[in-house]
Amino acid sequence: MFSNYKVLQINARATPPQDKGSFPTVKVPSHVGEYSLSPEGHFENTSARICFLSQPALNQLPFSLARCNEDREELSIPKPRYLDNLFYFLRCSFENFAKRNDEGLLHIDADIVCSRETLRLIMCAPYEYKNNWTLAVSKYRNTIYMCPVQNTEQPLSVDVAQQKDLLMTKWMRALKKRCLTAGVGPIGSSDRPREIKLKGQYYCIFSTDICGIHVLFDAPIIAEHSINTICGLPKTFVDLKLRLDKMKPWEWSDHNRNEVLKWWAESFLAGIEKIYIAYHDKQGNVHKIIHRKLRELWRECEHDWSPNICGHFLRRCLGNIKTLLADVDSASTVYLLEYDAENGNIKYKYAEERSEYTFIPDWFRLMMEESLEHLNAATQFSV
Repeated sequence: MFSNYKVLQINARATPPQDKGSFPTVKVPSHVGEYSLSPEGHFENTSARICFLSQPALNQLPFSLARCNEDREELSIPKPRYLDNLFYFLRCSFENFAKRNDEGLLHIDADIVCSRETLRLIMCAPYEYKNNWTLAVSKYRNTIYMCPVQNTEQPLSVDVAQQKDLLMTKWMRALKKRCLTAGVGPIGSSDRPREIKLKGQYYCIFSTDICGIHVLFDAPIIAEHSINTICGLPKTFVDLKLRLDKMKPWEWSDHNRNEVLKWWAESFLAGIEKIYIAYHDKQGNVHKIIHRKLRELWRECEHDWSPNICGHFLRRCLGNIKTLLADVDSASTVYLLEYDAENGNIKYKYAEERSEYTFIPDWFRLMMEESLEHLNAATQFSV
């Protein structure tokens, strides 16, 4: 049974003057792991589904996104799995991320574990006037776990442009088929790459520090074909986006606040410095693809939104969540944080017992407890 609602002591519309001056201290994210998802959304402990971006040659432009055929497999979209895949990754990399806390209990070595989407939702909240969102939050063994969830009492979106969003999703799939090379691997004894059909999704695990809060998160990622790839050096991560080629001044402002802000937040969080933008007309014909530096994007939007305000709201919101769950230690207890786009408030309620929103798996909790017993037995045996 959930408690009554209370309002979190933070509002996305209330910006302290000091938040506008400088950006908070955020550590450059470190790439600490990777996994893949099958087309059906199943976890795979491999990087095999990584995709590389190659910019089409000039003689291949323009091309149509509307005429691109899609097979049934590509049209199937896996249902949301909360943090299941991140939990599977932690199971496969348990020795790298599990530590003992002050009480001698095993826990994941991070203050917060979540998806990049969770951080992006919070970061963009000061300028989000259309879409509501809900986060499920639990704390177990000193680590907070957070993920977006559907809430029947508060719709995720009040945006009436759903058809446009579906069309853009379809065109983005068509753009990826044109620009991405999937499943790069050796052919026989040679080292030349081969191409296979785009299937599934590659994810990276990142570690960062947001004003003293250690955050571990995952994000879908694409890489860029470069000399680094050939030489086996660290991959260069990039992003690929769509943009209408002609817009009125008010449409540009709306685009900057609702689209470019999300591009910037997602790329900033993952340490991506280059975004490829495909310019298209209203019929879906792509005329040019250019890349922009992340700094250039937010410089162009300085009259529409401020990265300083976004960064500080993320810092303050995460700090408030840590304070709210300071005395919680239960894999069953779930707090629901609900953002209201109309007024910028975040209200919350919680259930201490298991509910339909409980998302930390029993197998994960048992793994933490059983691993502790195994470690204790190994320590006694060695003594």
